[in-house]
Amino acid sequence: MSIAAVACSVTAAFSLGTSSASAQDVDRSESKTRYVGIDGDARPAVEGTPVTEWGKTASGESYSFTYRAGEEKPVNDKAAAAATCSIYISDVSFRGSGANAWFSWETSQVCSGSYGSQRIETQMWRSSWSGPRGYDVWHGTKSTTKSFIDYGWSVDCNDGGGTYTYYPVMKGFATGVGSSPTTRADNELRKNCGTNAP
Repeated sequence: MSIAAVACSVTAAFSLGTSSASAQDVDRSESKTRYVGIDGDARPAVEGTPVTEWGKTASGESYSFTYRAGEEKPVNDKAAAAATCSIYISDVSFRGSGANAWFSWETSQVCSGSYGSQRIETQMWRSSWSGPRGYDVWHGTKSTTKSFIDYGWSVDCNDGGGTYTYYPVMKGFATGVGSSPTTRADNELRKNCGTNAP
């Protein structure tokens, strides 16, 4: 079972408008993709892709809502938040072919306010007759006190193992705040990659 996580630097996000991992993978035909910042941060997001904001109010009440990158964020009707995090998961793409094929995607989170540390977890899901199932196990980043984290991920395709629909999901975590709702990529891919990652 092979999965890779690559830390993408904030510097790359500032200078390229995308992470260094995706910059290496972007096809020339995709060069017109527009990346936008979230909450004025260096965090890249493809315009129109869902962003989930979550956190806790000063009174300890949890909240979350979703909007699309590049659109005006809804007004938070909660009292001033003690801690706020926003998570983003990119569209999943498919690279290579045959035994050398893999899925790739990015996840990021930015937190502000009263929290200790933060981290991200992600997993590839696939379709089944009884509902979504994990294609591989959950993988996560190390906890960090930085306000911004951005990671690129990949999972190998078990070529020829059967055709299913695949999409990645993610969750964000912050000490003293809790966890975000599980958020999925905005797209899904129908591929012949089997029931479990190789």
